[in-house]
Amino acid sequence: MKQRTAFSLQSIFFSVEALCLAALAVLLLVFPKQTAAGVTQGLRLCFSSLVGSILPFLVVTKLFLLRGLHRLPVWRRSFFVRRVLRLPQSCAAVFVFSMIGGYPVGASMATDLWKSGGITRKQAQNLLLFCVSPGPSFAVSAVGVGMLGSAKAGIVLYASVVIGAVLTGIIARLCFGKKAAAPEKEPPAVQPLPVAESVDRAVRESVQTMVLICGFVALFQALLALPKALGLPQSAIAFAAAVLEVTGACRYLSPLVPLPVLALAAAWGGVCTHCQLSPFLGALELPYGKFLVFRAVHAGCSFLCCRALLAVVRLPAGAMQQSVIRPAVQQSYLLSFCMCAMCVLLLLGSRFSIRLTRIK
Repeated sequence: MKQRTAFSLQSIFFSVEALCLAALAVLLLVFPKQTAAGVTQGLRLCFSSLVGSILPFLVVTKLFLLRGLHRLPVWRRSFFVRRVLRLPQSCAAVFVFSMIGGYPVGASMATDLWKSGGITRKQAQNLLLFCVSPGPSFAVSAVGVGMLGSAKAGIVLYASVVIGAVLTGIIARLCFGKKAAAPEKEPPAVQPLPVAESVDRAVRESVQTMVLICGFVALFQALLALPKALGLPQSAIAFAAAVLEVTGACRYLSPLVPLPVLALAAAWGGVCTHCQLSPFLGALELPYGKFLVFRAVHAGCSFLCCRALLAVVRLPAGAMQQSVIRPAVQQSYLLSFCMCAMCVLLLLGSRFSIRLTRIK
């Protein structure tokens, strides 16, 4: 009886997934020029912005760990990490670099730190719940100056996301602090690799991670070209971008919504960013549902922090557009539901099917 139920659920799930992928394949065939232009735009974005802002930080953070610099005595003074978050002192470096280097840096650094024996798996999982944030180069330069025309707005945006990450870390500590409490003694120090070997390994691993990031960005830029090719309203395209990819989200949303909504989108990161982090989630065995919940918590905290900062910081009028997206989005509930359903299917399909096959 249970085997029939499992088979039935699995068949339904795979059928829906197959229909979604078939519909997506048809759209890619019907609009080849638009999707090709999206891939080109994604690659251009990678080479003009992402590679220059993320790759150096990936190399530096890996060198930081390979050389054992995360064990310097200076990190012992991190009251916030040791007392508030209840994590080892070496996690202070992970938090700092994640707030500076951008989305994948913190996840990559936490995973490397766990592999080296510096922290436990539970502690690394805790880090991944809040050490995911856009760097200042993206928030201030790309969004603030490039899209809003105001560096001050970019600074408020970045400060909101960072404060939101701090609040999310505190919430994670209250929820899972006992399971991931810091040990009384730090693990024994590991002999650092030679400088030449450290540089070679850091560059090779960073380039591999960067290629993966660029591949996801190019793919999701192609997917974002489909709503525009279908002639959907600007608000629907902006909503699709907010769900799928953070750079496109900020580009489409910046003329439509106030700054707190951009802070929410930047903290959320989009499905593209979540896919970039999926290898680290898998290595640490962190359930995607748990990660998704804390992405939503971080987004909500960043939204509220931005609202609070705007109460005391005056921005140029051009950077504070009133939201006109709400009425149009209300007219496209079906489209919004379909896009969210496809994202959930693509991200959770393999994990869900594996669980079903184990039912007896």
